[in-house]
Amino acid sequence: MIWTLDIPVYFKPTFIWQAGQHLTFKKEVNGEEIRRSYSIVNQANSDDIQVLIKKVDGGLFSEPAQSEYQIGDTVEVMAPTGHFVMVPQDDKTYAMFAAGSGITPILGMIYEVMNNSNSHINLYYGNSTVESTLMKTQLADLKDQYPERLSISYFLSQEPIDVDLYAGRINAEKVAKIYNNELEALDIAGYYLCGPGGMIDEVKSVLAKKGVNDKIIHSEQFLSEGQVMSEKKKTATLDSGVMVTIDGVTSRYEIKQGEDKTLLDAALDAKIKMPYSCKAGVCATCRCKLVEGEVDMQNNYSLEDWELEKGYILTCQSLPKTKKIVIDYDG
Repeated sequence: MIWTLDIPVYFKPTFIWQAGQHLTFKKEVNGEEIRRSYSIVNQANSDDIQVLIKKVDGGLFSEPAQSEYQIGDTVEVMAPTGHFVMVPQDDKTYAMFAAGSGITPILGMIYEVMNNSNSHINLYYGNSTVESTLMKTQLADLKDQYPERLSISYFLSQEPIDVDLYAGRINAEKVAKIYNNELEALDIAGYYLCGPGGMIDEVKSVLAKKGVNDKIIHSEQFLSEGQVMSEKKKTATLDSGVMVTIDGVTSRYEIKQGEDKTLLDAALDAKIKMPYSCKAGVCATCRCKLVEGEVDMQNNYSLEDWELEKGYILTCQSLPKTKKIVIDYDG
């Protein structure tokens, strides 16, 4: 289901977005606030914002989204965020790999390239069946509109298909053939990957073996509602005092030795409103700069190497390693 959000005029400056970003919705369920993120699928700077909400059995937000909400209802949603974005340049070629719901941020990027540059895109898109292929009408319309600049290859894992290359999931073997037959001869300005972690890992592995500079490879792992990225549980190894600055206001809280609370969890328990969404290290909503101290970041599916080098961390995944931690959301 595609939701179209009508943004009040006075909120429009806050809801300017870049291709690839997402919205985080809030809903109270049994007295507890839940948050769910969905990528923006329409063209940047449109009058309204569209997101695709795919129903997940038992989904605390996705199931009610199909039936409980009516046209004209008001929903609570955070401003657009996310670092899996692109600003296209002219006279370039981009390669994109997507699987399932991973097409949603990629679609926004395709609109951006097609509408605001003269560049080309090679899209490789995997699904289980033709019927389950998300956004196929929008992609078909774009292909009709830009036949010379947009190439789309569909892969089906649970439906017969004549060409062996396109039968099955996107994996390392297929990516290697695609690279050798199609991409190696092109000067690819950027690779954009979105889908399950396994697909992303295999694509990255092949590109690395082919000598592709990792600085032009950008990815976002798709997280289904309720999915847990890692079952690993760690606890704080020492007492730590944490200072956090958000919107110019500095607050302090503590994490005790033996607690299995991340920097984010402990802050929320202390009634400090820090930004977050997935709590799985995927969306980067909780990204901030580590100014002082050291942390143990358990998972990272969103920060790129340059961000890590500059000291950015994900508070939803970080445990303190020093007695004093200073973090800054304004930096």
